[in-house]
Amino acid sequence: MTISTTAFEQLKSAFPSKVVTPDAASEYETALARPWSQTCWTPAAAYVFLSNTQELGEALAIVKRTGSKFVIRTTGHNPNAGFSSADQTAIVLDIRQLQSKELTSDGIARVGSGNTWGEVYAWLEEHKRSAIGGRDQQVGLGGFLLGGGMGALPNLYGTGADGVKNLEILLADGKLVNANANENAELYRALKGGGSNFGIVTRFDLETYPLINVQYTINLYNPEDYVEIIKATIAVQEAMEKDPKIGLFTNFNNGFVAVGLIYGDTPAEGPSPFAPFDNLKSLMVNAVPSTNGTLLSLAQAMGHAQEAKKRTIGTVTTKVSQELYEEVYSLWMETCKYLPAGSVLHYTIQPVGSAGVQVGRDRGDNVMGLESVPQCWWVFTCEWPKDDSDDAAAQKAVDTMVESVQSLAKTKGLLLDYLCMSFATGSQKVLRSYGTDNVKRMQEAAAKYDPEGVFQELQHDGFLLRNNI
Repeated sequence: MTISTTAFEQLKSAFPSKVVTPDAASEYETALARPWSQTCWTPAAAYVFLSNTQELGEALAIVKRTGSKFVIRTTGHNPNAGFSSADQTAIVLDIRQLQSKELTSDGIARVGSGNTWGEVYAWLEEHKRSAIGGRDQQVGLGGFLLGGGMGALPNLYGTGADGVKNLEILLADGKLVNANANENAELYRALKGGGSNFGIVTRFDLETYPLINVQYTINLYNPEDYVEIIKATIAVQEAMEKDPKIGLFTNFNNGFVAVGLIYGDTPAEGPSPFAPFDNLKSLMVNAVPSTNGTLLSLAQAMGHAQEAKKRTIGTVTTKVSQELYEEVYSLWMETCKYLPAGSVLHYTIQPVGSAGVQVGRDRGDNVMGLESVPQCWWVFTCEWPKDDSDDAAAQKAVDTMVESVQSLAKTKGLLLDYLCMSFATGSQKVLRSYGTDNVKRMQEAAAKYDPEGVFQELQHDGFLLRNNI
C-alpha cells in the first residue's frame, strides 16, 4: 500500500507547516530520528506534528477518509519497529506536543499524553506530590500506562495503569470522550493494559500521593557468584510478600550483575530485607550509593543513556524458583556464545508480589488477567551497534531466550500466561496472554467504540486485536 496523493494534499492544506515529507531532507532526517529507540529510526511516508486535540482530530479524519495507514508517536521508547514508527506505507502522527499539566484541588494530575515521566515527576515535585509511573525519566506516558506499566514500587501501588483515574480519548468517529469508573466504564477497563486498540488517548488523569520518598542503591556484583546472587534475589522476593515497600531488579549483563535495591521509605538504617545482598562477597562496585530521594531522582539514576545502538526485547512471566533462575542463567551463558561481536544480550529479573496484583483488583481491576502469586516479569534485551546489520542475530538471541525459558518454566509448572506489553517483542501474543474473558472484553470494547475497525485496519502495527489473539 502507498499513501495517496490526496492524503498528502489534505494534510499539507490542514497543517501547512507541520507536515514533513522526504522532499524536505534535513527536517525529514530530524523527524525520523526523534524516537528514543534507534531500532525505530525507519523512514515513514510523512510525519505530522500535532499541537492539540483539535489538530489531532482533523488529522485522524483525513487519515480515515483517505484510508491511509498511520501510527501514533510520543517518545518512541518501545523498540519494536512499526509500533510508533513506520515504513513508507504509513504516516506518523506525532503527539509529543500534548504536554498539558494541571493538578486539581482533589489531587488528580491531568497530564497530556505527550509528556515523559521525567517531566511529570519534576512538575509534581513542585507541588509536593507523586504519581506512579516509569522507572526511566525518558519513557513516555502513553506506551507505559496503556501497556500496564511496571513502576519502581509495584507491590505498594500496583501497575501504572491501576493509578489512572480517567482517560480522555479520541475515538475513530472524531468524538473526544472520557473513560473512567462511571463513564464508558468498559472502555476504561480495556484501556488499562489494552494498548492502542480503541482510540488515541490524549490525556491521563492520575491519582497522586504526598511526595513519595524512596531509598535506593544500585550495586554491581561478579556474575561468577550467580548462585548466591540468585539466592539473595529470591530472599528479597519472599520478603516482598510481607513488606510491599520493597522494590528490586537484578540485571545479568556482560561482566557484571546490576542489582537495584529500592524501598518506599527512607529509614535511618538500611532496610533489613536487603541484608542478603549486604552479605555477598562478590560486590564489585557501588554504582549508585545509598540515596534518600524521590521517584524523579530514582528515574534519573536508572535512565539509559542514548547510545548509537539498536535494541530488541522479549518477555516471559514465571513463578519464583531458585532452580529455574539458575537454569535461565545457564541458558543465557550458552546463547551469548553465538552472538556477533559488538552485540550484548542481557536479562532482568523483575519481581512482582501478590500485593501488587491485589492493588489493581481493589481499584476496579485492569484487563491484564494477573494471577495473585509472587512472580517475575522477565525481560530479555539484546543491544548491538546501530550501523551494524546484525538485526536477525539479535532477534534470534532474544527469541531463543524467550522460547527456552517458557519451555523450561512450563515443564516445571512455573509458567504464567501473562506477558507484559512493555517488555514484549512484536511477535509475542500479549493480548492473548490476558486470558479468554479479557480478550472478549477488549473485542467488545473495540466493536462498540470503533465499529468500523479504524484502529485495527489502518493502524500500521502494534499489539493489536487483529493479530494478537
